[in-house]
Amino acid sequence: MIATITLNSSIDQNIIVSGLVKDDTNRALDVIRYPGGKGVNVSKVVRELGGPTFAYSLTGGLMGKIWKQGLERLDIPFYAMPVEGETRMNIVLTDRRDNTQTRISSPGPHVGGAAIRKFVKHLLSVRPRPFLWALGGSLSLGMRPSLYAEIIHKLQKEGARCILDTDNEALRLGVEAKPFMIKPNEYEIERLVGKRLRSLRDFEAAGRSLIKKGISIVVVSLGSKGALFVTHDETFRVTTPRVKVRSKVGAGDSLIGGFALGLYQKKSIKDSARLGVAASTSAVMREAPRLCLKKDIPPLLKLIHIRKHI
Repeated sequence: MIATITLNSSIDQNIIVSGLVKDDTNRALDVIRYPGGKGVNVSKVVRELGGPTFAYSLTGGLMGKIWKQGLERLDIPFYAMPVEGETRMNIVLTDRRDNTQTRISSPGPHVGGAAIRKFVKHLLSVRPRPFLWALGGSLSLGMRPSLYAEIIHKLQKEGARCILDTDNEALRLGVEAKPFMIKPNEYEIERLVGKRLRSLRDFEAAGRSLIKKGISIVVVSLGSKGALFVTHDETFRVTTPRVKVRSKVGAGDSLIGGFALGLYQKKSIKDSARLGVAASTSAVMREAPRLCLKKDIPPLLKLIHIRKHI
C-alpha cells in the first residue's frame, strides 16, 4: 500500500479561456473542478496505474464535501478528518492562445493544535503499515513549519519510509527528519541549499550534500530536461521525450507516484525512475483530474532513457 498525506487539501478549479484579456469580461471555454493537493495527486497516479493507495487528509465545509465526492468518483479510498473552516479552492487559469497556466493558491482553513494531534494519532494507528508514505504540499493556517518533520520522525520511528515534497521552511525542517526521499524541483532545491545552481553538476553536488544529511534518495525534477536521481551509490539522469504540453499541474506528483509504485512492485531504482518520469510525461500531455493515463506508459517507456554521465 502507498499511503499519501495531504495537510492542505484543495478543490482545484481549472478555467480554460481562448485568450485572456485583463480588465475585461472573459468567457470560459470550460471549467473543470477536481480534488487536489500534492498527496492526493500521488494517490491519483498510483490508482490510475493499478497500484494500491489510500489518501489521508483534513477537509472542511462545502469544498471539503466536494473533495470527498471527487475521490469517490476516482475510486480512491480515503480518510478525511473533518476540521472547522472551509477547504480551499485554488484557481488554475489555462490560456489556450499561448498555452500558459496561471495558478492562484488559497491559504486554506485554520487548523488548531487539537485537530492536528488527532490526525497524527490516526496516522500512527494505521494497520497494516503502508509500504510508503508520500507527504506533500503546503501547510494550512495554524500548522507549524516543523509539522512535516514531526510526522516523518514519528512514522519512520515505526519503520515506515517517507517521501517528502514541499518547499521553503517546511522542506528545510523536513530534511532534518531524514525522510527516505525528497523531490524538489530546480528552484526548490536552490532555496533549500541557499545558492544558485547553474549546471547538472551543481544539482548533483546539492543532492550529494543532502544525502550526507541522511536522506536515501534525492530526486530533482528538471522539467523538459527530465529528472536527476542522486543516491548513496550513484547519480543518473532520466530523460523525457518532447511532447505537447497541455497541463503542468501535478507533473512532479506523478513522478513520485510512478516511482513509488515501481518500488512497491520491486522494480530496481532505475526502472522505478523510468516509470516515474513516464508518469510525469503523461501528466503534462493530459488534463486533470486523473493526471497521467495508464495507456500512455508503455509507449513512453520506450522513449525514456537513463543517462549515467551527467
